[in-house]
Amino acid sequence: STAVAAGAAKSTCYPPRSLVRLNTKVKRVMRQQQRSTFPCSCLLLLFFFFSAVFLVVVEGHRPHAAFSNTRESRIKIEEQDKGEVLVMPSLDQKRPDHQDIAKMARYLVHNNLWGVMGTNSRDRKGLPWTNVVDLSDGPVCNSTGRLFFYLTSLDETAYDVEVYPTVSFTVAEAAITNNADALGCGSTDVEDPTCAKLVVIGDLLVVPKDEQDYAIDLLASRHPVIKSWPANHGFQPYELHIDTLNILDFYGGMKQVPTQEYFNANYTSC
Repeated sequence: STAVAAGAAKSTCYPPRSLVRLNTKVKRVMRQQQRSTFPCSCLLLLFFFFSAVFLVVVEGHRPHAAFSNTRESRIKIEEQDKGEVLVMPSLDQKRPDHQDIAKMARYLVHNNLWGVMGTNSRDRKGLPWTNVVDLSDGPVCNSTGRLFFYLTSLDETAYDVEVYPTVSFTVAEAAITNNADALGCGSTDVEDPTCAKLVVIGDLLVVPKDEQDYAIDLLASRHPVIKSWPANHGFQPYELHIDTLNILDFYGGMKQVPTQEYFNANYTSC
């Protein structure tokens, strides 16, 4: 019985030679496969790396859309939620000379679809409050220079001006867009003086009843989605009655644009 047990232990601990040889062959094949696939993996990694470098270099040297010479009559950007379009002027037009500050001011107003408005907050003891608001000064290729907004007193801006009507309103060249690409200043930093910005100060008032249809048409020409906004939210057209226009479009500090020169500027975007 002792011999049988020893034999069983021996057969259990030491597998047959044929199995050992098979295991050795399997290991040899696996090592060969690893050697053959390793260079391929390295080549693939190198390929992807240099492809990425090539794309970065090409993109960096591609001319910016801001300097394109093409001239289209309008750009339409589809809204994903409503299927409406934001109608925008051709932004490949020639930029006004920085010395023609009245025309530059009109350029900034007409080519921007929105801006930032500052009010004195009613609920915060007159502290400054800013808000992003839609803007329209007229349909594409028909700039009026008048600043219209569509607001509700459920929002802070219209709520504040019921008590403090004087506001400041800012538009920036950096915010001008074409087909959803920011291109107003190209690669120039937004705080650089050559990246133009306009600050308008005046009283924000509800448009009189006899002009409301006209104002809403102007707003809807650039923001068609306002037609579907809830009627029970109290939206009304507002106009910013200009007191001063302050522009920075070059080195040397901010300049004031005379209001009459602003409205008299021969500006068209088409």
